[in-house]
Amino acid sequence: MNPDVATFGEPKHDWSDLKVAYIVSMTDGLQSFVYREIRELRSHGVLVVVLPTRVGRGPYMPPKDWPVDRPTLVRVVGAHLRFVKDSAGRYVKTLLEAVRTNSIVDFILAVFFAEAISRRNLKQIHCHFGDHKLFIAYLSGILTGRPVSATIHAYELYDNPNPRMFRHVLSKIDAIVTIAEHNRSILTATWGAPPDKISVVPMFADIPLDLRHESNDQGKVIILTVGRLVEKKGHLTLLRAISRLPKNYEAWLVGSGPLDVEALATRLGVADRVRFFGRVSGSELDQLYRRADVFCLPSETAKTGDREGIPVALMEAMAHALPVVATRHAGIPELVEEILVAERNPEELSIALLRLGRDPELRRRSGQRNSQIVRSRFSRDNVLLLKSIFERLVS
Repeated sequence: MNPDVATFGEPKHDWSDLKVAYIVSMTDGLQSFVYREIRELRSHGVLVVVLPTRVGRGPYMPPKDWPVDRPTLVRVVGAHLRFVKDSAGRYVKTLLEAVRTNSIVDFILAVFFAEAISRRNLKQIHCHFGDHKLFIAYLSGILTGRPVSATIHAYELYDNPNPRMFRHVLSKIDAIVTIAEHNRSILTATWGAPPDKISVVPMFADIPLDLRHESNDQGKVIILTVGRLVEKKGHLTLLRAISRLPKNYEAWLVGSGPLDVEALATRLGVADRVRFFGRVSGSELDQLYRRADVFCLPSETAKTGDREGIPVALMEAMAHALPVVATRHAGIPELVEEILVAERNPEELSIALLRLGRDPELRRRSGQRNSQIVRSRFSRDNVLLLKSIFERLVS
């Protein structure tokens, strides 16, 4: 546990009637924002049971006292056999719905999760991302009769694995949560989601207790970026901007993914000024935020049409009182008031980075302003908005 990040204990009272199933992916552990959300909900008396579609190790694993129902082949087969025996009519009805919407694979897991939801007497189903996790949640809701809600992030709005099912489910579930006003407009205009079902609940970042930055006595300007190594994060644009900057500007890249960023750096002749950290733990990332001079995330629309929502890494950097340079892209202007540049424009990006790198006082003022933005509008209190939606659904 990082001593420089505020932590929050579990409630000392009994759990409330708010008992929620969380259908999420744990391919590399929980995503940081999902981990924080569950932690905060628990601190406010909400019992959250984690139902992972996939399970793997990562930096953010559920603590031992968080209930988790992991699917295995034996448990999934057993759940199907029991459902056929005890609730054949509902089983067949849901199976036919899955066939009609090309969601048979989602149905297989939905039956297992539905049994876990009923066994634990959970009152509501929630999921993160409008992809197969949403489809599983929807089918689980049919099987159990529980209300269903979903947090919609970004990629599923532009590159959904089952667009027909996505549109169908949005019209059927009980509540839609999204992380940005920009996403709300896409949900209604592109996908026909009912406006009265949509609530915007911004994500949040932990506020470090100590905002001091480590001094850089080597004359370098360290530019940090954190994100998956995919096209929409703008790594190529950042590296092109680095190639235009003086030799003392150095880029630190955190994250993993399919994009070969090291090869790009070599091709652009900046490999000697780029450090690759891969995946790091939460405490290691805090140290990188502390050592960086500027945070940069030049997000852009991918060739597939994929876009951001509001990247969590930007919130985390701003919470650490770092100045940030980002792009006028998707929901980012809802978080970042300055400094914003055009997408795929390495020249404009390099000018912004050069200006910050040469002016320590500007970096200090910008970082303080960013910290205040996160404290006022993107703090952990946002989870209370989500809790109120859950309470309405089960009342």
